Amino acid sequence: MTPHETPRDIPHFEGMIVGGKYVVLHFIGAGGMGTVWAGTHRTLGTRVAIKFIREEHVTNPDSRRRFEIEARAAARLQSQHAVHVYDYGVTAEGFPYIVMEYLQGESLSELIIREGPVSAREAANIIRQAAVALDRAHAAGIVHRDLKPDNIFLTTTAEAVGNEYPYIVKLVDFGIAKIFEEPIRTDRAPVPMGGPTQEGAVIGTPNFMSPEQLTSGGVPGVLTDLWSLGASTFAALTARIPFEGEVLGDIVLKVCAEPMPVPSEVNPEVPPGFDAWFAKACAREPHRRFQSAAEMSRALDQVCGMSAPAPVVVRDDQVQYALKPASPEALAALAELDEPRSMSPRTALLAGLVLGVAVMIGVAGFIAYRDKVASETQEQLLRNPPAAAVPQPGPRAADAGRR
Repeated sequence: MTPHETPRDIPHFEGMIVGGKYVVLHFIGAGGMGTVWAGTHRTLGTRVAIKFIREEHVTNPDSRRRFEIEARAAARLQSQHAVHVYDYGVTAEGFPYIVMEYLQGESLSELIIREGPVSAREAANIIRQAAVALDRAHAAGIVHRDLKPDNIFLTTTAEAVGNEYPYIVKLVDFGIAKIFEEPIRTDRAPVPMGGPTQEGAVIGTPNFMSPEQLTSGGVPGVLTDLWSLGASTFAALTARIPFEGEVLGDIVLKVCAEPMPVPSEVNPEVPPGFDAWFAKACAREPHRRFQSAAEMSRALDQVCGMSAPAPVVVRDDQVQYALKPASPEALAALAELDEPRSMSPRTALLAGLVLGVAVMIGVAGFIAYRDKVASETQEQLLRNPPAAAVPQPGPRAADAGRR
């Protein structure tokens, strides 16, 4: 993140002290829900980012609720691959704010715009880390609901020193997350925090939303997030949005009805097997998708040559394989997969011999049957000679002409 000049339509927070301990520094950027500012802890000097709700949303109960959900969801998700939240409150002027980890780096979206398609190896690395955070979120009862390249952040940090890539992946922007079984208790029971979404509303970025979300407002769950992660992976490897459209109706049609995009037709350089991986990741029927982010990531590793080969099923009758070198750890993991077994050389030889013998027996039987029929026909003619031959008419003019 780099400092920017504060837009004229944004309230000036620079110099303000929030929560009694955080000093607001310069403006960083803005989104649909809020504005983000650099800040520092007054005593410790720790660098932080402070997000304020936009002025037009201050009096909107739903917007304030979503802002609170973002703080609670991120704070509840304890993972190095999710942005950390340190504090939440409301200023004296009535602006809700979130104090969170200060991230330096760029989003996956910015990387794609800057460099074009990401290499298969780097894409597998990014999705693997995002999957860790996503599985942790799902285990904690949190569904992100707006996963897209903009919200997959590649943060440069000292923790990444020595890694193959100079960043750690973090999921950000839980502003429209759904939280289930929120562990805030009353005298009776846990208080559910489903968020303010009204039934039938489309909440999120449509280009990266699953069919069930777009057609019915969808009950969000693990598989809706996995669809979004699959669509984000398509974008990473092709530098194109998988379901493009200028209006919502166009996008819904492409997501729900038109033939699914084929990554290799967009970028012929995608690894073999990625077409099948994407078809499974974004299958329209939820039960045909990968069932966890970890499973999805392992399959992508295999397709991108990071581990042992495994089948990726497009439909029940179509299987594609990615044949790559395997590590001992990957081979151990593959032992748990239910994949088709191939014949050993000995079994193949025996099968070939059996087939050859069967063919020879069949040919011999046919010859014997033919000879028997010919013999019986000859004996019948000897016993019952045919009557005198009836003269046949001469050749037709056309036939004669040809002769």
